[in-house]
Amino acid sequence: MKKLLFTLSLLLGFITMDGQVVWRYGANMDGGWGDANIVVTPYVSFPAVFTTPYAGCHITTIRLGLAADASNVYVYIKHAPRDAQPLYRQKIGDLKAGWHDIILDTPYDVSGEDVAIGYKASFAAAGGVGYSKEKYADGDIVYYNSKNNWTATGGSVCLQALVEGEQLPQNELLMGRLGSGESYDDSSALTFTGTVRNVGGNIVERYTLSYQQDDDEAQQLTIEKSLNVNETDTFSISVPADVPGNHTLRVWVSQVNGEPDAYTPNNQSEASFTVKDPAFMRRVVCEEFTGLWCGWCPRGMVGLELMLQEHPQQFIPISIHGSDKLTIDANADYSYAQFIQSMTGAPSCKVDRRLSGDPYYDIRNLFAMETANDAAVAYSLAANWNDDGTAIECRSSYFSQADIAQADYNMAYVLTEDSITGYYQTNYYADGANGEFYGWENKASHTDDVFFNDVARGIFGGYDGMECHTGLLEAQLAQEHQYLLQLPPTIVNRSQLHVIGLLIDRHSGTIVNAFRTRPVGLEHTGIFNVNSPAVADGACYNLQGRKLSGTPCKGIYIERTPQGTRKRIR
Repeated sequence: MKKLLFTLSLLLGFITMDGQVVWRYGANMDGGWGDANIVVTPYVSFPAVFTTPYAGCHITTIRLGLAADASNVYVYIKHAPRDAQPLYRQKIGDLKAGWHDIILDTPYDVSGEDVAIGYKASFAAAGGVGYSKEKYADGDIVYYNSKNNWTATGGSVCLQALVEGEQLPQNELLMGRLGSGESYDDSSALTFTGTVRNVGGNIVERYTLSYQQDDDEAQQLTIEKSLNVNETDTFSISVPADVPGNHTLRVWVSQVNGEPDAYTPNNQSEASFTVKDPAFMRRVVCEEFTGLWCGWCPRGMVGLELMLQEHPQQFIPISIHGSDKLTIDANADYSYAQFIQSMTGAPSCKVDRRLSGDPYYDIRNLFAMETANDAAVAYSLAANWNDDGTAIECRSSYFSQADIAQADYNMAYVLTEDSITGYYQTNYYADGANGEFYGWENKASHTDDVFFNDVARGIFGGYDGMECHTGLLEAQLAQEHQYLLQLPPTIVNRSQLHVIGLLIDRHSGTIVNAFRTRPVGLEHTGIFNVNSPAVADGACYNLQGRKLSGTPCKGIYIERTPQGTRKRIR
């Protein structure tokens, strides 16, 4: 009768009898792992922080799950799977597929040290090792005897231990690790997630967490939730992220079922996190080479559009046309001719003039590489229209975190325009010839159903920029640069302009930091002309009036329909 109750409680995932608890990872056998005709020894491990509350109790039964028939089976208990000699060994013999309760000839005394439980078996059929899809690293350690190496199933091995005793801990939670994080100080808070596991002998109905950031006063969070024995719960804690610097968050279990946690050494965890100064945010400039003649260049448009949607504060796109009607006059002192001559094909791009690649396939990886670290120099730009709207007054401000002895910098200003239409784009995605691609498969092979965004209208100060600073750049001492940008005659709509400031290292030619802004000071009618015949019904625009060309409408956007314009969220 006792064994029947034990088996029933295991199927339920917890023990209901007094004086017993099950150590396990995955509760169910979801499948089988392993090749045919192999010998393997799977293990599950329980660290000392888990076993210590059970000191004085005994492992009386090992339960193993087999997905295929096994022969020459042994069970082992060790301190660690890789230990040469077991602490306990028992020969079992042949076993059929299914769950088996192996009653130990001699109960194993739990002393509070690391415990690893395993079995050795030969499998004639493939998929012999029973495993659960729940992934636990400590629950998935396999020695592949036939190949003399260590591996894993990818889930957790079906191995459980029945622990009995009169000193089973009550109200005992084991805390998992907290992750680390980083944020800019314009974020209101940073959220951390963690786990607690009921490793005691009773059901937990509620528990209280205490948490402390640095030396601040500790806060408490009480969670009302029923946790069966062996069950895990996930919690979230949000802390302020408004002071730049390195911080520490400590979280611990202060109460379980209204009582102190039974064993404190395993009930707490710490996480470190960094709050960055947003002034030193690394903004990434992507200068893309494109052309109306380029059939693959729609992917560059899509790549830049997606990145700008995902990283509006850090990603700065500049679309530079060559050999077409949107190309800047090569004879103008604000042309991009030097850049175009350096490019060997389209679509392609340079990121911060340091990395090169495809503006769709490579851009996320290039962006991640550039944003791995903060910028050494903080940079911001203000742009204001002059009185008659013929020029933009640019005022740059920059400063460093630490002294820079030889800060030889140039400055350049790029003018871009959005929502340009009336030009035919070659499109190799037409009629699905190269699969679906963000709606471009529904456009013609030469289509004027395109709104071109981020189109470079000029780089003022030249591609290499004009001199702005030479010599020592003293830490935290702001420097300024001013420039009057005269509008080129190609501008169509002044309400669709952006000014981009580039701080350039004179020696390497790379972009140190950048800033993108709209010029202010003139009033314009609306964010776009709703009566324009060039705007198709159902077209999507971002909140700045930027036409999303070929990209599906996602996030917050403005849609023009025959009934008018409306803001939508998708």
